[in-house]
Amino acid sequence: MAGTNPTRRSPVSAAAAAIGVLLLAYGITGLIFGGSDLGTDTGGTVDGETWLGLEGNGWTNLLFAAAGALLILGSPTRAGAATAMVVTALALGAGAIIAVFDGDDVFGIFAANGWTMLAWGVTAIVLLAAAVLPLMRPRDADTTVAGPPRDQAERDEAMERDLLGPHGRIR
Repeated sequence: MAGTNPTRRSPVSAAAAAIGVLLLAYGITGLIFGGSDLGTDTGGTVDGETWLGLEGNGWTNLLFAAAGALLILGSPTRAGAATAMVVTALALGAGAIIAVFDGDDVFGIFAANGWTMLAWGVTAIVLLAAAVLPLMRPRDADTTVAGPPRDQAERDEAMERDLLGPHGRIR
């Protein structure tokens, strides 16, 4: 397209990359400074350590890191970013909902406290909104398939031409 900057990222791609970097950074620092235990207890409750207010074990922190990596890997293209955002949002949203009903973890694998559940839920909502909002943008009425929007004089001239017909007579 003429006049566009090929190195400029779409808003969806930029949002995916930014959120991905935050999730990846939290996951890695959570593994270092928080819980890094990869044990599971599918019959009971797993506990983790708290890092920046969020409880997590090794699996929880790996989930954050994997979600961030997926968003970063999908971010170069608009379609890839949107897909990565929806997949990540579904995974984190499901984790939040399951953790609410399961108690303090997700199926005895991912440790979570109330703040972790809230972080997963809010991140899922933000990702879904960022992925679908550009699709809901209203189109300009003046935008044509052939090119950029016409100015008012061109629209008036085209309307008069349409009314008069090819031979200058009113239809």
